[in-house]
Amino acid sequence: MLIWFASSYPIHAETKAVYQNKIEQTHDEEAKEKLTFALEESLIENSYLGMTGKLIEPIFAPLGFDWRMSVALLSGLAAKEVVISTMGVLYSLGSDIDEESETLMEIIKNAIPLQTAVAFILFIMIYNPCLAATVVFGKEAGGLKYIVFLFLLTSVCAYIVALFGSLIAGIISNG
Repeated sequence: MLIWFASSYPIHAETKAVYQNKIEQTHDEEAKEKLTFALEESLIENSYLGMTGKLIEPIFAPLGFDWRMSVALLSGLAAKEVVISTMGVLYSLGSDIDEESETLMEIIKNAIPLQTAVAFILFIMIYNPCLAATVVFGKEAGGLKYIVFLFLLTSVCAYIVALFGSLIAGIISNG
């Protein structure tokens, strides 16, 4: 729900009006579909979620992640399985996307190079576990400082492994 809210607000009425006008004036169904997709993409990119993604994008740029992938990593802090549905929302496919969605797989295959995909998968597998596991760890270990330690340690390790994975995948795919 938080991802939906952050991807839907602030409302850009002027952008919607301009695109709606173009869509109404177009008689070609394929052109209408492209304009609708462009509208959704523009609204998401200029939403709170898009702004957050663009803010943290430079941190993940060495791994080849764009703002969408950076935001998907943030959503994965709540639960790693949310990464896929977040990517579905960010790639303007709607929220009913799961790991078996052919549309999402095709778009990701075309938009994300192998080298970046390897880094993304490695990062997801290594960085901070879900929020519930993190809270339990904090309670068992002794408090907030251990939660911060867990977050920093797993994030740094994930970043380093993802960077090496990206470099190795680049060597293999080019070699």
